[in-house]
Amino acid sequence: MKIRSLIDSESGLHYSRWSTIAIDGPLRRQLNLQTIPSAFEFLPASFRITSLPPPRPTPSPRPPSTLSATMSAPIRQMPLVCPGHNRGIVELQYSPPGPEGVFLMSACLDGIPMLRDGLSGDWVGSFVGHKGAVWGACISTDASLAATAGADFTARLWDAVNGECKTTLTQKHICKSVAFSADSSRLLTAGNTNSINIYDVNACEDTPVAFLAPADPKAKTTVKLARYVRSGSDIVVSATSGEREEKVLSIWDVRSGKRERTLPLGSVAKSGELTPDGKFLTVTAGDATVSVYDLEKMERTMQVAVPVSTESASLRYPQMDMMVTGGQDLTVRKFDLKKDGTASEVEANRGHHGPVWVLRFAPDGESYASGSDDGTIRLWKTTIDPSLVA
Repeated sequence: MKIRSLIDSESGLHYSRWSTIAIDGPLRRQLNLQTIPSAFEFLPASFRITSLPPPRPTPSPRPPSTLSATMSAPIRQMPLVCPGHNRGIVELQYSPPGPEGVFLMSACLDGIPMLRDGLSGDWVGSFVGHKGAVWGACISTDASLAATAGADFTARLWDAVNGECKTTLTQKHICKSVAFSADSSRLLTAGNTNSINIYDVNACEDTPVAFLAPADPKAKTTVKLARYVRSGSDIVVSATSGEREEKVLSIWDVRSGKRERTLPLGSVAKSGELTPDGKFLTVTAGDATVSVYDLEKMERTMQVAVPVSTESASLRYPQMDMMVTGGQDLTVRKFDLKKDGTASEVEANRGHHGPVWVLRFAPDGESYASGSDDGTIRLWKTTIDPSLVA
């Protein structure tokens, strides 16, 4: 082994199967080398190079047997790993495609959200300013603005081009959810309170312009997620849970400040993802199911049974033919969704060294991202390339 490492480091020889050199001395072994005579000048005198042995005939390949095919290891995808964070990643969001490409925003418990190239995973910039964990992050439609939700009782609005903080929005408790309206003129915040705050982005003021709350101000509820619905800035969907209120999906009219419709969830919502057009909401629940809700009809259109440890799910849209999930078993799973409402697991990828807290499909549906407690983002191909398998 010493000879081999010395040859590697000092001569730069490349191993190949083209010729064989036999080396006699205290260590007898055969090395497959591409012969360059000057490369052996450094060898001690105790070694001498003998003549080349005749080449061995190349054995004919054996046909694959049924036994070896049955016992072969399953194909496992090799993702693109994006380091940079040093604690758990709890939220990811892709920007729509634009002139400069697609961007990926990440929220992390290390308190420093990051912006990356959505396709390559290359780091673009970090947003520094929060004094605690960051639980939520989003990026505007044109990728010019970003917003983050922090455990330091603030939400922050950022210039996504230069990374400067435009304004700090004071919250009454830990903020866990932020979302822009479709035209990026409004920003909502929600978290460990029973209310949703709406801010005017252009004004950059700390005072909300609208306030959504349940009729009972003493209701001990927590807003698990809140998003703008459809193309306007007047309708908001939220998922809540608490001691004195059912676990429900709610549709709010921002103009009146009232809740228009509700739909019982039956279990605590762990996480949710809204489709880009605001028509469907994918909710990962505590009862080992992932449900897809049609927000126009306010009804559940699909339900997939998943491992009880599942924490997040993402629906490929608009195809609605595939779903990816992840959770505390460290596994990223892919499901094929059939038209008859059934689903089958077709892929289970491991690689993360901690629970998988969030998954998101890229806008083109050709790849998806997973964020884990191990501090890494991994980018996976939707269709496995043979060159990207282990």
